[in-house]
Amino acid sequence: MKDISSLSFLQNNIARKWLIYVLLGIFSGLGAIFLFVMINFFSVYLLNHIAGFPFKFPTNEKSLFTLKNEPFKPLIFLIIITAGGFLSGLVLYIFNDKESGVNKIIKYFHHKSTIRPKSAIVKLFASSIALGSGFAGGREGPAAEIGASIGSFLGNVFNLSNKEKRMLMVSGLAAGIGAIFRAPMGAAIFATEVLYKEADFEYEALMASAISSIIAYSVFSSLFGWQHMFSVPTMYFYKPLELISYSVLAVAISICVVLFIYLFKQTKILVSMVNHPIYIKTALGGFIVGLFGIFLPASAGMGYGLLEAAFNNPQNYFFLLIVGILRMFTTSISVGSKNPVGLFAPLLIIGALVGVGIGSLLKQSGIFVVINPSSFAVVGMAAFLAACEKTPISAIVLTAEITGGYELIVPALWVVTIAFLLTRKINLEEAQVDTRIDSLVHNNEYTINLLEHIKVEECMETNFLTIEKDKMLKEIYDIFSNAKYNEILVLDENHKLYGIITLHVLKTILNEDILNNFLLAADVANTDLIFVLPQESLYVLLSKIGFKEINTIPVVKSLEDMEVIGIIRRKTILKKLSKGNNDA
Repeated sequence: MKDISSLSFLQNNIARKWLIYVLLGIFSGLGAIFLFVMINFFSVYLLNHIAGFPFKFPTNEKSLFTLKNEPFKPLIFLIIITAGGFLSGLVLYIFNDKESGVNKIIKYFHHKSTIRPKSAIVKLFASSIALGSGFAGGREGPAAEIGASIGSFLGNVFNLSNKEKRMLMVSGLAAGIGAIFRAPMGAAIFATEVLYKEADFEYEALMASAISSIIAYSVFSSLFGWQHMFSVPTMYFYKPLELISYSVLAVAISICVVLFIYLFKQTKILVSMVNHPIYIKTALGGFIVGLFGIFLPASAGMGYGLLEAAFNNPQNYFFLLIVGILRMFTTSISVGSKNPVGLFAPLLIIGALVGVGIGSLLKQSGIFVVINPSSFAVVGMAAFLAACEKTPISAIVLTAEITGGYELIVPALWVVTIAFLLTRKINLEEAQVDTRIDSLVHNNEYTINLLEHIKVEECMETNFLTIEKDKMLKEIYDIFSNAKYNEILVLDENHKLYGIITLHVLKTILNEDILNNFLLAADVANTDLIFVLPQESLYVLLSKIGFKEINTIPVVKSLEDMEVIGIIRRKTILKKLSKGNNDA
């Protein structure tokens, strides 16, 4: 009877999980539908009807609203995209939801948090306004965040554990992208792969992601059609010498990836220096992208039509290559200026445009074997996504889903692998961690056994700086200037531990000369200390540190006798852990 009861409980639990995954897929599919309709509405009535912005939809994706053949009005377009940036930023400001996209989901996942359910509504409106006013971004990022928010909401409704809520958040990411990009298999793998820089997966979430993504795709496609988004001609790979040409493409894609990531991160740095509310930053981003769009409209907007042009019209390769390079700038500005637009589709577009350009140039040279430059667009698209997002497997799967076949799997695997390895040291999503072992979510799985058997005394340093608490601030500066240390331990009159002074704290008052002969070490020392005993384990030490930003921990002889006998640094623990894992 006990075995039957256990089996019944297991079956009920599995059925319950399936129900939740299906519900997540349904609601994420509906969210993608609302997002798609709203973006289409704003795009047509703002950009096309008022500004005369030239639209080109993919063959299998028609406008939901009537387009007008209006002449392009550059100044009106500039006003619309600037105002759109302002309004979308204002929505984010009002609802205090200033992070966006896949990076936000990655960050929340690794920090054991879940996205607030209200983010789904906020991003639905803010992203629709931004994308509908001409920003060079994608709708997949907002759709992913809407799905992740719905996953968090369902986790709360069904009173799931924190781990299960995080799994639903990842599954919601997959469902959003799988629905709106109509690529459920690639989206499911992408969601579990994008969390990490190295070739690693969140394999526990793969099944849930697949179920939710398939359901969301089915809901979305039942309304907008089951065809692939793009009409792609049949392409083949049958000449091994063409791998040389594909190798050149891999190098070119890698160079473009390095350039794009540099542009993107520099844009974010510059935007962070603008000491104004987010709606000013998003409006400024719109204005700059609008200036690009005035001179070359193809450099602005979502640009899905450009993908199909790369697949079907390689004869315009020089124009497409120029647009691809310019879109590296406009995409960096669109996303880097805090606008709630996605990176998924822009990466595919840039990769495809660069790919068809490189393929056509190689064919024109007469030196390299190139069967069809359009195949370089498909392979370049996969490689650029893989190298930027560190998702090689899902990028290759997307190649098959978009082309509807496996003819280009071999060159895609070749170019993706080379580009991934050449750009291994850099990544676009700042919240990514190297592997599962580096994630706080899995920290205990890999560290507890190892760290419990390593004592603090095995790792501590016995050379360290000390100063008495009655020393003047000027003397402390002199000590720091003559020693290669970032901290000084402060001792009381009995030479027992009193506190710690860090160089970081001193830098905040570095220019206050009047304080040099006024403040004492006791005045600037941090006395709210975490300390450790030599016989305690590294696991105990890490438990004491928690999430605090502490890099140096004093080691005292005993709790009764607070005599300092050494220090231990966070980096020392990490090196010990890394060595242990390598040995394992």
